[in-house]
Amino acid sequence: MLETAHFRYAQARMLARHGDRADDRVWRRLDSTGNLANYLQAAGQTTLHTWTDGLHEGNNSHEIELTLRRHYRSYVEEIARWLPARWAVVVRPLAQLSDLAALQHLLAGETAPAWMLDDPELRAFASENLTTRAGALDASHHAYLAAAWQRGIALPDAWHNHWRSRWPKAPRLTTGLKHLGDLLIEHTRAIRSDPGAQTDRLRERLLNRLTAAFRRYSFQPAAACAHIGIVALDLERLRADLIERAVFSEYIETAS
Repeated sequence: MLETAHFRYAQARMLARHGDRADDRVWRRLDSTGNLANYLQAAGQTTLHTWTDGLHEGNNSHEIELTLRRHYRSYVEEIARWLPARWAVVVRPLAQLSDLAALQHLLAGETAPAWMLDDPELRAFASENLTTRAGALDASHHAYLAAAWQRGIALPDAWHNHWRSRWPKAPRLTTGLKHLGDLLIEHTRAIRSDPGAQTDRLRERLLNRLTAAFRRYSFQPAAACAHIGIVALDLERLRADLIERAVFSEYIETAS
């Protein structure tokens, strides 16, 4: 009974956050803004201010991405803290999704770009000494990803297997999680199979399906995961808008 009450609280909070999301009217208004400064000013007057907090017109693309990653990780942890403990362990792995590409780069033995040193989640693995890098990964909560990489398993697949291992045993709770996993795999494969695909269309399709899942699986861990997926898509759209304007500004400065 206590666990049910605990999740009712979490569900109410997530519903409120869901209702506060930027709608199409807000996104259209932001699309009409020109430079980064104007975009940030306009976004700061909407519910997106939570995600743009700490950004300013002088930020470069790496600084923007770092800020959004940090906000995303913090948000996942916030949601996890609202949930019963046995459901929070299902949610926390979602924070790793934003780091998979960077971790794959490091596991492949590539040179760590300078921006990784500014990321508190990644800087420990940015050593140019590959033995030191491997040791740091093996001693972290990313160890299972490093082990999977050594066995030739793609990181998204390794992450998905790990996430499944955290699911509750009750079939009534895993049905929704399996549905979400299938959606994620389908979306990832669609992007991999056609890098030039219309990502806006794919994102909109996934957003609609996650929104339906959020409502369908209320009071289940799948609802929390669907909510975080929706937020991640909003952040992906925001990131694209911000990076486009930051890169354009950098181009103008270089050309002048």
